[in-house]
Amino acid sequence: MRRSTAALAAVATCLLTAGCVSTGNAETTSPGRTLIPRPLVERELSSLLLTPEKIDAAMGTVGMTATESRDTMTDSSAIMAPPECLPIDGAAEAAVYADSGFWATRDQSLNNGDGFTHYLKQAVVLFGTPESAGAFFDASAERWTLCQEYTHTQSGSQWTVGQVSNAKPTLSAISTMKDASAPGWACGRALTVENNVVVDVNTCSADPADSAPTIARLIADDVRSRW
Repeated sequence: MRRSTAALAAVATCLLTAGCVSTGNAETTSPGRTLIPRPLVERELSSLLLTPEKIDAAMGTVGMTATESRDTMTDSSAIMAPPECLPIDGAAEAAVYADSGFWATRDQSLNNGDGFTHYLKQAVVLFGTPESAGAFFDASAERWTLCQEYTHTQSGSQWTVGQVSNAKPTLSAISTMKDASAPGWACGRALTVENNVVVDVNTCSADPADSAPTIARLIADDVRSRW
């Protein structure tokens, strides 16, 4: 017996949404399946960056204020030794993303005033597909483990890298500056991926703790919410 036009339409709808299971002559919707999220576009990037108030809460401070906003990546490769440590030192570095296929970026640097005790760079990087963003994450997971110590040649500061955590989809690590004045200075790094966006974060203070991955996941949660 030929199926009715309505039945065929129902099957097509199920296939498009990947949300149906077959039960003999009828198809029913499986509550655990959802539509594939749409890729984000460039005009949405700036609105993903956290407000100073949310950053204050995440970093345990007050008065975080934007000092710089960019739509191009920085290039600190000339003052990094060895060069393979650049990915774990700073967020949204041009040499790190070269040949990755990213489409656009937005980043913002903030601190809490003169003689600041807290610093943040938050960046969101747009890729064409979730797959290409995921590929950059996988490559970063390998690159981060190549660095144990590095020097900023411009300032002469020396840094030691702690253990790299890969709680996929979030990479994180803390680098500590040697011989820093009391109470010390360290920088947390986090990189995570959601949909077609890579979130790249650098937080610095005497004790950055988990501030970098916390901020990265807050931004990633916003990416996930945008259908």
